[in-house]
Amino acid sequence: MSSREIGRITSVGVNGVVVDVNSDLGNYINTIDGILFIGEVGSYVSIYEIGRTIIAEIIGVDEKVQLANVNELARPNSKRQIYLNLIGEIVGDKFCFGVSKMPLIFSTVYMISQKELITMLEVGEEEIRVSEETDSTRKILLTIGKSVVFPDYEVKVNIDKFFGFHFAVFGNTGSGKSNTIARILQNIFEKQNYSAKGAKFVIIDSNGEYNKAFSKLNELNSNIKHSLLSTDEVGEKKFEIPVWALSADDWATLLHASEKTQIPVLKRAIDIARIFYNCEVDDVNIKNHILASTLLGIIQSSDTSPSKSDKLKAIVTKFKTNDISMSSIIKDDKTLGDLIGINYGSIIDEVGVISFLMTFLNAQEVSDNILKAMVPYSLSDFIKAVEFATLYEGSISSQRIQEYTSTLMTRLQSLQDGVQGRIFSKTEFNTVEEYIKSLLGENQIVDLDISSLDDSSAEVVTKVLAKLILDYLKGREVKAETPINFIIEEAHRFIKNDTNYGVIGYNIFERIAKEGRKFGMLLGISSQRPSELSKTVVSQCSNFIIHRVQNPDDLQYLSKMVPYVNNNMIDRLTYLQTGNALVFGSAINLPTLTQFAQANPTTDSGNAKISEKWYIE
Repeated sequence: MSSREIGRITSVGVNGVVVDVNSDLGNYINTIDGILFIGEVGSYVSIYEIGRTIIAEIIGVDEKVQLANVNELARPNSKRQIYLNLIGEIVGDKFCFGVSKMPLIFSTVYMISQKELITMLEVGEEEIRVSEETDSTRKILLTIGKSVVFPDYEVKVNIDKFFGFHFAVFGNTGSGKSNTIARILQNIFEKQNYSAKGAKFVIIDSNGEYNKAFSKLNELNSNIKHSLLSTDEVGEKKFEIPVWALSADDWATLLHASEKTQIPVLKRAIDIARIFYNCEVDDVNIKNHILASTLLGIIQSSDTSPSKSDKLKAIVTKFKTNDISMSSIIKDDKTLGDLIGINYGSIIDEVGVISFLMTFLNAQEVSDNILKAMVPYSLSDFIKAVEFATLYEGSISSQRIQEYTSTLMTRLQSLQDGVQGRIFSKTEFNTVEEYIKSLLGENQIVDLDISSLDDSSAEVVTKVLAKLILDYLKGREVKAETPINFIIEEAHRFIKNDTNYGVIGYNIFERIAKEGRKFGMLLGISSQRPSELSKTVVSQCSNFIIHRVQNPDDLQYLSKMVPYVNNNMIDRLTYLQTGNALVFGSAINLPTLTQFAQANPTTDSGNAKISEKWYIE
């Protein structure tokens, strides 16, 4: 009998593979590879067959009591049984995840050898030479931690297969998610020569905990730059999003707009802002139609004449065209401004004004030529556009639209006057490309601290920024020329499992999950509630790092949505130590229980020391 032989297969079926352990074995055996423990859950065994070696993981151990013979008075004894989960095959000198066929009953089972273990866990050289002319090397593998079961082995992932695809980090609060992400990114930038200067990471820092972890990167590697932006700051660290980048869906989320009455006004306001604040629009017919329609609606409303006159003057002053302005001559050298004035409580020449405005109506042309391009405008400009849009919608639908949108205007004004209004401000950037290049700069890591924002504002900021980055990458001449990894903490707040796509008709993160990779936009999502995440986004992730998860809904969700995971792995997730995680996916040979080292410096996410805070002098 081989020194590594431990038993034979006695059952192969839907419930897995069962091995009867040889009766003469104790708890361990001595091999040339050292002392190996028999039946240690999480360890591996090998099954030899012609042309292949099957590798299996021990997932359970049991003791079966049995009688020595049929005599009831006979002394009972017992036998150990080991339950296996088939992992993969070694063919030649290569390990492949998954098995081509089940092993045969009565096949001999062995403790795995050192050589087989190396074949399974080692994925090649960590670095390769850049060229034959130089001794410089480039990283192709990244060490992320150590194996829990085999502590002498470092767990490595293929950089292209991990960061070139979407990945997910799941786990309960306090299980080590933030530390894992911080440590992995620190490891990326440790290399000095041929360092990762081309990397671009944008982190949505929901709790403001990553700045500390990356604060010393530049001291360790002068080639690497880290930038902290905050929604709660002014000056250089202030984060801004051009207000012209917000869609109607974004505004609806931000302002809690109603679907039937307020969202149409927001959509119209965006159209108006894009048209009237674009100096390059040479088709004035569109402007004239919208302006004339609005003015006619005011005239035909039930307002008093003085009120009509004030509204007409305000609109024409703010949104004049070359054809329709306060100085436009209508008749008898009288201007529009003259004729919409008040005389004895009435508009001076309402009929003449109506006749003048009717000549500019061209609804079909407007419908066919509404401008969709990005046009820079400020928050105050947009507020004026909403006021204009309200009047315009009133002219073509209900006169009560102002009543319906009063709460919307109140929220919009509060946004402008509040702290959060500073985020959605006009910047010096006129294009998406200008904005993104300025945002990223020469930094390898951009840490966006949104911890000061309420849920609505945080959601809008995250979605808009993601869309702008995707648009920027789509506009590059060469696809995936500038890959950007977009990491979202507390992802369940922004990537929700719902089908309410709003007025734009799609979910930006689902679009990125399905299309982003071909353009070089890669998602990294971190969440304590995976069951609340979009199924589409999770299904598109190729690599997973799963810390301790105990919520039954989350465990059930993971068992259905995540590849490579079986019930045994799911059960194991409930009792993982803090800092340990199950790592699996396309970037690693096989699912590996991994211990992640403490980030240095650590993230700013320590647990509260309750007793220390309670009991004081």
